[in-house]
Amino acid sequence: MNLGRLLSDTARRLPERTALVWREASWTWAELDGRVNALVAALRAAGIAKGDRILVQSRNSNQLFESLWATWKLGAVWVPTNFRLTPPEVATMARQCGARVVIYEDVFPDHADAARAAAAVDLVVAIGEPRPGERSYEALVEESAGAGPFEAEVDYDDPCWFFYTSGTTGQPKGAVLTHGQMAFVINNHLADLMPGTGPDDASLVVAPLSHGAGAHALPRWRGAPSRCSCRARSWTRRRPGAWWKRTALPTSSRCRRS
Repeated sequence: MNLGRLLSDTARRLPERTALVWREASWTWAELDGRVNALVAALRAAGIAKGDRILVQSRNSNQLFESLWATWKLGAVWVPTNFRLTPPEVATMARQCGARVVIYEDVFPDHADAARAAAAVDLVVAIGEPRPGERSYEALVEESAGAGPFEAEVDYDDPCWFFYTSGTTGQPKGAVLTHGQMAFVINNHLADLMPGTGPDDASLVVAPLSHGAGAHALPRWRGAPSRCSCRARSWTRRRPGAWWKRTALPTSSRCRRS
């Protein structure tokens, strides 16, 4: 099963429930799935297809998480970076994975340039203000708004995520995660680590979604949480209590820490 169906199925079952909270904005499951479908359509129109690598250099945002679902629905491979990496390190990742698309937050222009120089990149998409020769993420979503669903056929062993190590003893290395492996991880989380997770639960995400926090957030989407708040831009020096106050979650919802 294509993991992108987790989002599609939840949007079908709970279209008007809140899916994602980011800063002052929020999206329902139907709205979020619609944005993801629009991004899928835009990428397909640009020639991006199953097996292509999509490198993403960004801090936590709704666009970062949307890029994951769009990549999976395409049957492509999500390659998120640690946003604290240097441009040369990101270039190494782009070269290793053979990135065809670079999606980057506009505060990281040097990282985007390094990735483009290191790999045969066909498309550069900016979260924020694009430069000449680049596309705007929001413009792509807006132009393809209303696009119908698309889901590439995938096998159990088809890769969906290159999960890069820290590179403590050398250059970062990409661990290959497949659709089948991640489906097992999600089911295991729901059955063992967080049994009983359902539509009235919420997940507070303060660590980078590009790494373990992203993997741990996925079971909440299978269990249809009411809110997944990914507010963190720079999370290392915040007082823990401040995040709880800023999420403003309803008191009727239980909030499970990511």
